[in-house]
Amino acid sequence: MVRRKKGLPYRLDQTTLEVVTKTLVLKTSADLGWSDINVSLIAGVPDQDPFVHHAIPDLWLVMSFASTHEATIVSGGTERNVSMPDGWMSVIAPGTPIETYVRNESTTLHTFVRRSIITEVANELFERDLRSLEFTSIFCFDDPGMALLLRSLQQSLFEPAGHADLEAEYLARALAARMLRKNSSLITRAEPAADVPLTNRQVLLVRNYVRDHLSSKIVLKDLASLLNLGQTSLMKRFRASFRQTPHQYVMEQRVSRARELLERSNLPIVEIAVLCGFADQTHLGALFRRIVGVTPSEYRRSAQ
Repeated sequence: MVRRKKGLPYRLDQTTLEVVTKTLVLKTSADLGWSDINVSLIAGVPDQDPFVHHAIPDLWLVMSFASTHEATIVSGGTERNVSMPDGWMSVIAPGTPIETYVRNESTTLHTFVRRSIITEVANELFERDLRSLEFTSIFCFDDPGMALLLRSLQQSLFEPAGHADLEAEYLARALAARMLRKNSSLITRAEPAADVPLTNRQVLLVRNYVRDHLSSKIVLKDLASLLNLGQTSLMKRFRASFRQTPHQYVMEQRVSRARELLERSNLPIVEIAVLCGFADQTHLGALFRRIVGVTPSEYRRSAQ
């Protein structure tokens, strides 16, 4: 059995958000124990005093969420007035201190990707040393692809603890890859090679491992260790083979196993949820209905 050394959670006080009053934090992944990334939903209120954000080595992304975010940003001696509609964003390069003046009530999603994840992606995807690359801060822009990744992270914030870890690991690396392509000195000079699928043996190993561990926590690091691959390499090759992310595959397998148990056993639905790795019966029900189209109870009645 593959054993994983659990990473330490990426705490809120390790981000630039320690200047934000605790009551303004609506939701944070620090409470979920994510180690590769910190995602926090923040309610901002107008304030004449600036929030002084110290420089950190990690990548910081801010997206306006469900409202227009009005702020004044001071960075590198330059003052900018920004107005970000819902879904627009700003990217602050690692090592950049800034001051922000919030000018209206708004909700923003703050995402911090650890430098170690960016280093991993640069090495495995582009075969580049992160020290040879430079990021550029960009304020107030629209990027539908990146917004989709960030909204997926926001949705994962509200999943039961431990259930979206695999998705968060995947999305952290997807964000790092997108930023390396679009917002660093790498730009188009080192596009990655075409994705190479997993070997037949590796596909079989993945299928067997997921089947045997459905009732427990499955994370990217364990799958990568199983196949002797880096986590970013696994992410790309997995998608090339399965045409979906590892998280999507695991969720589909859990629902498939639940269908089998609903058809062939009289086990209570709450027990089936636990056996299939769901946090509780409610979580099984929500995902089951989204994938199958009916509730577990309705499915059992029609099947039996």
